[in-house]
Amino acid sequence: MDDRSALAWLARRAGFGLAPNELDAQVVAGVASTLDRLVDPDRQGVAPAPDPWATLDLSGIDPRNVSNELRGGVISGWLGAMATTPRPLMEWMRWFWHGHFVTSQTVVHDPRMIVTQLRMLGDLAMGDFRTLLRAVTVDPAMLVYLDGTRNRRHQLNENYAREVLELFSLGIGSFSEEDVGSSAHAFTGWYVDVRTGESRFAADRHDDTLQQYLGRAGVHDVETAIDAIVEQSACAPFITARLARALLGPEVDSGLIDRLAGEFRQSGLQIRPLVRSILEVGLDGASTSMITTPVPWAVAASRATGFDLTARPREVINALRAAGQLPTVAPNVGGWPSGPAWLTSSATMARVEMSGGLAAAAAIDNPARVAAAAGDLDGLADALGRPEGFEPATRAGLRSLGSGPDRSSAVLTVALASPDLVVV
Repeated sequence: MDDRSALAWLARRAGFGLAPNELDAQVVAGVASTLDRLVDPDRQGVAPAPDPWATLDLSGIDPRNVSNELRGGVISGWLGAMATTPRPLMEWMRWFWHGHFVTSQTVVHDPRMIVTQLRMLGDLAMGDFRTLLRAVTVDPAMLVYLDGTRNRRHQLNENYAREVLELFSLGIGSFSEEDVGSSAHAFTGWYVDVRTGESRFAADRHDDTLQQYLGRAGVHDVETAIDAIVEQSACAPFITARLARALLGPEVDSGLIDRLAGEFRQSGLQIRPLVRSILEVGLDGASTSMITTPVPWAVAASRATGFDLTARPREVINALRAAGQLPTVAPNVGGWPSGPAWLTSSATMARVEMSGGLAAAAAIDNPARVAAAAGDLDGLADALGRPEGFEPATRAGLRSLGSGPDRSSAVLTVALASPDLVVV
């Protein structure tokens, strides 16, 4: 693909779309420079991203009586950050890990814990996987969500002990039931201080008995259990496959995953170089088509149209709920579905309704709206981050709507909801 298409691909897969005229600036900078800024913004002098929840008042919270406004504020603050961050890949990585290490406000009622976890995921998103997994294991939101606070000596709870292996690090078939029991012993002793929303360790709740775990003797606490997990041969391929499929598409070549996993293992499970390698092979043509889930799609559409996602938070949250995906409210520990699950009639109708609101709110001089009014479908596709143009069926549908200022909202609505912007 040419540079313009390559940069648009990066914006779709490693960020949340493009703001008006942003693609032009990236073409001037070049693909290599843009990739450097995405993957390692500190070294490239990119401005720090503001904390999405800096203005959210989390003091004096009673977890038994949290307002919907505060819960919504956690969500709205994050959506606003996705749309405006100077470090889109870093925010995308936070979103990825949020869908991998799942928790939900429906179970974790204290928003302090949710925000603490999201900040942690952002801070550690591109570091080494061992550090990230250890932090997740003792994170207050995770302790509550997967019953870690109930896991104590003489009263074991195996919920997290199972999911950390099956969903978070190794995958099905890479461990035994005995391993689950052994790690439950090792993970005992952690609880959450309800006054502060912070995690604590209590030695009197901990079972320090030495365990045989994943083929390793002497495991007895969080540190030794995490060491045993990340040393497993299944760990690097499991995490590599998750990241590669999220960035390259579900049909990514298995041989490519094996090669990338080998590099990931040799690096000591360093996430940043793995992400760079995945994006580089994607730019070389290794990506396949994928269905964009509602949140990234909505953020990209808002950026292209200039809509402020924080201006009408309740409407945005209700729209995303109708579409089936709301940050911090995953349906279960497995996270949100992928693929054709997002092409149902209800999901499609929700996107159409959101598209109508975004199109109507676009300023008259917004490049996408200008192109829609002029009937310039190539310009419209480019303004929406698809410089390769619309597919013939989409072009025909848009042409049938006519052109002119009075038709611009209708044309833009259909373009935003078209398969071309959903299957990318």
